[in-house]
Amino acid sequence: SRLEEMDPKKVDDAFTNIYRVWLAVAAVLTIEFARAISLALSIADFLKRPVDRYLAPTIQKAVPDEYDRWVPIILGWIAKSIGMSIAYYVHSVRSAFASALTGGLIMARASYQALVDRKIDLGGLLKPDHNDSMADEALSYIFAALGFVFQLSIGFKLPFPLNLILWPFSMGEWAVRWLITSSATIPK
Repeated sequence: SRLEEMDPKKVDDAFTNIYRVWLAVAAVLTIEFARAISLALSIADFLKRPVDRYLAPTIQKAVPDEYDRWVPIILGWIAKSIGMSIAYYVHSVRSAFASALTGGLIMARASYQALVDRKIDLGGLLKPDHNDSMADEALSYIFAALGFVFQLSIGFKLPFPLNLILWPFSMGEWAVRWLITSSATIPK
């Protein structure tokens, strides 16, 4: 049998290392998503007050008495879900903007270097070294704007067919987001 062939110590070490890696990933992502989580919880708290005041009494009248105690809990979950959706959208916009700036600069520098390598100087506009010209920075803003507008137009989602090819990673990302967010909301 396979268990007889396995070294229990190696299996234990492997699981321990996997757990350590997960904890490291969770720690990094918790720090990275700390602002989004904080924003999500703030939005949820903001939404919960009017919901508890105006919506909860109406729902409690419509719900059988034995389920009344669940109404504030479920409304809290809904408020947290809405808060998380808004916060992650804001986080996506912020991340897309930063990525667009970085990607725009990378693309501009690569394009600049490709033109220099081909001895195309655009009438003296391009210098041999990009540090001696502002053309690459100006071009980077154009590429960044195009990239950001494109991401915004597709709703920060993967376009077809990349969405099909990369769906396991998308599911993993949502699972990690949920785990990190839910661990931040557990009462201590």
